[in-house]
Order: sequence, then structure tokens, then C-alpha cells
Amino acid sequence: MGAAEWQEFSTDDVAAPLRARRWSERGSETLSEMRVSALAGDTLKARMRRRNLGNLGFVMIDSSPAEASSSAVQAGPWATKGSDYLMMTVADYGSSCLSQNGWSAELTPGDIVIRDLAKPWQSMTKENMGLMLIKIPFSLAAKYHSDPERLVGYRLPATDPRVAFASTVIRASKHALQATPDAAWADHLSDVLAGVFRLICHDDFGEDAVGLAHSGSSIRRSATTFIARHLCDPELTVSAVADAVGVTSRHLQRAFLDTGTTPRQFILDERLNEAARLLLQAGGQTRVLDVAFSVGFNDASHFSKAFASKFGCSPRVFRENADS
Repeated sequence: MGAAEWQEFSTDDVAAPLRARRWSERGSETLSEMRVSALAGDTLKARMRRRNLGNLGFVMIDSSPAEASSSAVQAGPWATKGSDYLMMTVADYGSSCLSQNGWSAELTPGDIVIRDLAKPWQSMTKENMGLMLIKIPFSLAAKYHSDPERLVGYRLPATDPRVAFASTVIRASKHALQATPDAAWADHLSDVLAGVFRLICHDDFGEDAVGLAHSGSSIRRSATTFIARHLCDPELTVSAVADAVGVTSRHLQRAFLDTGTTPRQFILDERLNEAARLLLQAGGQTRVLDVAFSVGFNDASHFSKAFASKFGCSPRVFRENADS
């Protein structure tokens, strides 16, 4: 792999008998726990390039014919601040089949499908193919759709003008990153790609939420969606979230246990991450106090202390460093 920001892995650098294993290890770290094998006894040839873009992960994969499967219950650690991620999968060239939880999608160039990295999946390609992948926090997806889990498995065809536009923007982002991988402006692509995701995950793609499942994962995701949509409310508390999703506060606490955080800390982190994004986006055009209020803080001192604890500097210094 290369530098911290732009990383690359190729099976060309690995002895043939070890390629499938090494590729499986790299894919598990990047996507979710997976095993890969070449088709028909061929030698696997694959290449991965990846880069953090804000709170997103951007991945480009080229592969010879192969099968892959995942037994995942959470996303791999790369580019993540948690374990709950969706993956927007965009077919670049060639064709492949992706399946998960009873659905199956045949992808041709320009098609898009969203998979859930917290659930097992399978993929297969019988020809050389390329994919562009965008790793999206579930909490971000929850800002744009009433129930992001409903998006999973919908094949969005390139014949749809909205999907064709989204694929074109993602492909252009790929070419820009390849041409100037370490350019400072590359970080701003996170907003562009988040906007593309918002474009294709309108509520008319997938049904609206129809009820609450009672597994810990579903409770946590319902809570995440509610938090994302009420982040600016200073009255957003753990008990308010629990009431909204129909469980007790203690039950909600348990649902967050396997993520290594608590509902209270999750709300705080989401507010601070959004504040950081707004500070970078607005530059000096918006007062720090207004940013604090816009993400649900009603005490400037509390906001500054919490921000400094998370990011290592005050909101004002954070913004000045970004502008310099």
C-alpha cells in the first residue's frame, strides 16, 4: 500500500499461490469479512485503490473472473469510525452479479446497487470487471432516506437519467483522483459524493418504513435514523430517542453495546462531526456560535470544550487551519 491518504494494492506484487488469500485479507479490511477465489482455476489478478474522503471511503477495484463471499456482521475497519456502513456499488466496466439476503442484481456499466456491509453477501464475475465503491456511514444515509435499509438490493439501472448522472459524477471523481490523487481539493469530493448518494436514495427508491423490527441492529439503526433527522434539536436526549423508536432507554443502551459506544456519546459525536463539516464548508462566512446552535448545542462553552476534546483544537482554530 502507499501513502496514508492514497493507498494501492495489487496481486501482481504477490506470489500466485498466495494471491487469493492476500486479496481476501485486503478486501476484509476494506469492505467486510470476505473470501475470494479465482474462477476455473485461473490465477487471480486484481488491483485496489482507496482513499478516505471525509467520512466516506472511496474504493476502485479491478479484477479478473472471480467469486467472493462475505460472512460479515459489520464493516471492515478501513475508513470507518464505527461498524455500520452501507456500500454504494457502481459498475465501471464488465459485468458482475451481486447478491445478499435473498436479492440478486446483475450489474452492467453504469448500474448502481447498495449493499449492507453488516450482512453476508456474495458476488461473481465471469469476465474482467471494474467497480467503484463508496463506503457510507449508516448515520449519513439516515439523513437522506426514511429507512436506509429499504435501499439495500435495489438495482438502479443506468437507463434511469438520475442514475446515469450519478454514475457519471462518480466516474469523473475516479478520474480526477487518479490524475491528482494528493490534491488538497480531493477532500471536498466527500460533499459531492454524499450529494450523489442523496440524489439516488430519494424515498421513491425503496418503500417507506413500515414498522420496527426488534433486533438490536434494527433498534440501533432506527435510533440512528431518528438522531440524524433531529440532530439540531437541543432537546434530543437518550430518553427521547428511546421513546421515538418504542423501547426503553436501557434497551436502547444495549442495542449500542456492540458498537463500543453509548447512545449519548453517539449523539455527541454526530453533532461534533456535523459541526466540523459545517465549519469546513462555510469557512469564515458563519459564526462558530451559529454552527453550534445549528447542531443542537445551546451552550457555547460546552460546545467548544467538547469540540476541542474530539478534534484537539477549538472550533475557531480548526476552521483557521482548514483555510490556511
